[in-house]
Amino acid sequence: MQGTKAIRKTVQLTVEEITPTREEVLENQGMAGRSNLPVRILSLLESAYELFAQLAQPRGVMQELPIPEFESIYEGEGMNSPECPFPAIVRQADGLALFAATMGDRLIAKSSELFTKGQAALGYMLDAVNSSAAEQLGRRMGCYFLNLMPEEIRRSRELKVQYYSPGHCGWHISGQKKLFEALRPEEIGVTLKNKWIMHPFKSISGILVVGELRIHIFKPVFSFCKDCREHKCLQRMKLLEKEDC
Repeated sequence: MQGTKAIRKTVQLTVEEITPTREEVLENQGMAGRSNLPVRILSLLESAYELFAQLAQPRGVMQELPIPEFESIYEGEGMNSPECPFPAIVRQADGLALFAATMGDRLIAKSSELFTKGQAALGYMLDAVNSSAAEQLGRRMGCYFLNLMPEEIRRSRELKVQYYSPGHCGWHISGQKKLFEALRPEEIGVTLKNKWIMHPFKSISGILVVGELRIHIFKPVFSFCKDCREHKCLQRMKLLEKEDC
C-alpha cells in the first residue's frame, strides 16, 4: 500500500472463525475419510470442541512492512537455507505485513492438566484441535490483511494472501528474534522464550504476503524437504487455490 501510512492493527478474532472443521482435525491425525471411526474417538472430538469453545481467546496483531525492508528481518541470525523460496515470493508481492496471533494460554493449560490428571486421550484430542486452529489463525489474519488492500487493486486483479513463518521451508526458526523486535506482539500477550519458541504455545507468527496466486506456487523439491514430515506447504497451496476471503 505504497503512498499511505503503514498500517498497524490489533485484530479481535472470534472463536467461530478460527474453529477448524472436524475433517481438518481428523486429517492432521491421519484419520480423514474414515467411515468407521470408533464412537470413543468421535466422543473425544466433541468434548475437545466444547473445551475449545469455552477456553479459546483468539487475537492477533499485524503491521504493514515495506517490501524492501523484509530482507533485513529475514536475514535473522544468518542461519537460513540459501534455497528458501520466501524472498523471491516477497519480491513479487503487492503487499506485505508482519503478524502474530494467539489463542491465549487457557487452552494449553487445560491440555496439560488433562494429561497430568489421567485424561491423556482427551488431552491429545484437544491438542489436535489447537494445532488445526493455529492454521486457521494464520489464514484469518491473512484475510484481514487482504481486505485492507485498496479496493481498486482488489477489484482489478485476483489477489490471494498466504502466510509464511520462521521454522518452515528454509526460514530458520531463529528468524523469530528480528520479527518480534520489529512487530512487538507483546500487546496481545505473545512473547519469545528460549530457542525462539513462542508463548503461549500454539501461537503463530510470520509474514502475510498478498499477490497473484502464481507467486505462491512452488514445488517442494528443496534439499530440506526430505526432512520435512508435515509438508504443510502443499496443504496451504491447495487451500489457497479455492480460498476466497
